[in-house]
Amino acid sequence: MIEFESVTKTYPDGTTAVSDLSLVVPSDRITVIVGPSGCGKTTTLRMVNRMLEPTEGRITWDGEPLSARPVTTLRRQMGYVIQSGGLFPHRTVLDNIGTVPGLLGWPKAKARQRSMELLEAVGLDSALARRFPGQLSGGQQQRVGVARALAADPLVMLMDEPFSAVDPVVRAELHELFLDLQRRLSKTIIMITHDIDEAIALGDQVAILRVGGVLAQAGTPQDLLEQPADAFVEGFVGKDRGYRSLSFLPAERLPLTDDPPATAKGRLVFEDDRPTGWAGFREDGGLSPLGGTFDPATDTMRAALDAALASPASVAVAVSEGRFVGVVEPAVILATVADHRAAEAVREPPEPAGAVQE
Repeated sequence: MIEFESVTKTYPDGTTAVSDLSLVVPSDRITVIVGPSGCGKTTTLRMVNRMLEPTEGRITWDGEPLSARPVTTLRRQMGYVIQSGGLFPHRTVLDNIGTVPGLLGWPKAKARQRSMELLEAVGLDSALARRFPGQLSGGQQQRVGVARALAADPLVMLMDEPFSAVDPVVRAELHELFLDLQRRLSKTIIMITHDIDEAIALGDQVAILRVGGVLAQAGTPQDLLEQPADAFVEGFVGKDRGYRSLSFLPAERLPLTDDPPATAKGRLVFEDDRPTGWAGFREDGGLSPLGGTFDPATDTMRAALDAALASPASVAVAVSEGRFVGVVEPAVILATVADHRAAEAVREPPEPAGAVQE
């Protein structure tokens, strides 16, 4: 666990980049720090590996002040990923990945084996090992950057807007890669971004900073979407926060009906128990696309509502392994969400950690 205790960073010119920051970064989880330009995100990250030192307050790692650890030792226990990978252009992909193991004195064979394992882990072909960064696409370079940060199996990963320099399609692929790696490796990760959607998609905890490095709110993505602390947080997370919060509610609680909807809304067409489209919406008599389906066992209320909104019949079709299991209408989805939120509102709040019972 990394903890910021009333941390302030003021530069010699009098500029305060971070102000009285108190924040707990839990172990083995992803904490994303997000905020507008000039809010102190990068300054906060650089204080963790002591590229910068706090002016006031302290940062601890499992209770020990970071200032008590030698800088070199500290940094070798932390992986660092930046925009565009930050790769050495004159070194091959394999040599880039093996940078830190080389600094730690690993035998060449061990470092090479580790580099090849990580090349595969980040989804890159082994044929790329001998190429140079300039011969790779932006997405490939970023994958190499992640592999390099993981090479010495660091305890902590620091990520400075790692996915901002690639196009949206590649960014989505990198998000999936990143979350898959975290599921397998369980690192303590601090990531910064200016993109609230990225923060909500990746973070177990999200901390929103105001300009001047003041913490506006920290909590789970669902907390921020459903219970913003003030108008600034509400505005920062966006006007569609209610819809996005559905991503945190499982669809398994939806009441499905086995009967396809009434003929007035069209007819659902099947092939071997698999829905293939809607009849009755096209003048030429052809089938209209389903518009999307959802799996109640694995998808969320957002996926269910999106399937309903995309359907020509305004009905969400539920499937399991591609086979029809039922349908649900938007009104039922919204009513189920309302019931869940009402139940959550009346639930007694948990006892604070460390509270003393009378």
